[in-house]
Amino acid sequence: MSLRRVLDQHRIVVCVGTGGVGKTTTAAALALSGALTGRRAMVLTIDPARRLAEALGVGSLSNRGERIAPEVLEAVGAEVRGTLSAAMLDQKSAWDDFITRHAPSTEVRDTILRNEFYQHLSRSFAGSTEYMAIEELYRIDESGEFDLIVLDTPPTGHALDFLEAPRRLEDFLDRSVIGWLVKPYVAVGWSAWKTASRTARFLMKKIEDATGIATLRQISDFFVAMERLFDGIAERSRKVRDLLSGEQTAFVLVAGPEEQVLGESEVLTSKMRALGMPLKGVVMNRTHPLPEDGEATVSLDDVRTLLAMCGIHGVSEDVSEWLWRVYDDACTIARAEELRREVFEEGLESGIACISVPELLGDVHDLRALLDVAHRLQGTKA
Repeated sequence: MSLRRVLDQHRIVVCVGTGGVGKTTTAAALALSGALTGRRAMVLTIDPARRLAEALGVGSLSNRGERIAPEVLEAVGAEVRGTLSAAMLDQKSAWDDFITRHAPSTEVRDTILRNEFYQHLSRSFAGSTEYMAIEELYRIDESGEFDLIVLDTPPTGHALDFLEAPRRLEDFLDRSVIGWLVKPYVAVGWSAWKTASRTARFLMKKIEDATGIATLRQISDFFVAMERLFDGIAERSRKVRDLLSGEQTAFVLVAGPEEQVLGESEVLTSKMRALGMPLKGVVMNRTHPLPEDGEATVSLDDVRTLLAMCGIHGVSEDVSEWLWRVYDDACTIARAEELRREVFEEGLESGIACISVPELLGDVHDLRALLDVAHRLQGTKA
C-alpha cells in the first residue's frame, strides 16, 4: 500500500516519530510526491542539521521558505506538475515574527522584543520550538499559498512534546498564574514580596536559576506587556489544536524496524489516539527485506555455485563460508524485522496505510536520491 491516498485526501501532513528514524527525509519526499502530482507543496522543517537543504540542492533555507526552481527538479528527471517549496524554522525569528504579528501596537511590540526575560524565553522555553512549528504550520495554511503542507516535527527527545505543545502554551498563559506572578511586584515591590513566604522564594529562585534573570521586574514587565496579547494567543492556540485534529490533517508515523523504536512508536500511537490526532499512515524506514520474496534459504554449496557463475574462481573455503554466514545473518535479521513489523501493524487501527522503505545504498543527500524515496512512498518503485 502507498501513501498516495493519504496525500490526495489531506491538505496537511505531519510527520512524527522518535529521533533518527528519517522524519526529515520522509517529509521532504512526501512534499516532492505531492508536487509530482500537481500540488502546490511546502515542506517545513525544524532540523538544525540542515539536511533538508542539502537534499533539495540548495545552500540554505529561510524562515519564509524557498521555492525549488523547476529546472533543478527537471535536471534529476522529476516531472513536476506542481510546485515544491521548503522552509526551515528558526525558533527565535519565529517568536519575534509571532509577537510582531499579534502585538496591538508598536510600543507593546518593542517592549516585549527588548525584554530580557522574553529574549531568553523565546530561545529556551520548554516546548517553544514545538509550538512555533505548529504556529508556522497554521500561518502557512492561513496564507492559502499552498494546498499541501508537510511538517517535519522537531528532533525532540520524545515526539509527545510536539503533540502537547498547544496545551503547554495555554497552561503557560493561564491568567490566574500570570496574575499571581505580576500583581505582587506591582502592588508591593519585589523586595517586600520576596520575604512574604517560603513558597514564593522557592518559586522565584527556580525561575531565576532557569533563566539567569535575577530580578522580578523584567519578568513582571514581560507579562504586563503580554497581557494584551493573551486572549488572541490563547484563541489561536485553540485553533491550532483544532487544525491538528481536523479532517484536513493527516499524521504519518515514521518508524524503524528496531525493537526499541517500535516500542516507542507504540506509545506514541496510543497517545495520539488519546489526543484525537488522526494517524493515517506509517512509514517503516530503513528495512531489510528478504530476497526472492522470502525464499532466502541458501547453502554453502549455493554460494560456491554463484561465485562460479559470476566467473569468480580461486576463492578459499574460508571466504566462501564467510560470505555464506554474512548472507545467512542478514536473512535472520530480515525475518526478525518482518515479524516485529507484522506485530506492530496488527496493533494499528484499520485503514492506516503502511509502507516499507528499504535501507538504501547511501544516505539521501541530493534530489535524485530524494526522488527515489518519493517514488517508493507513492508505490511506483519497488
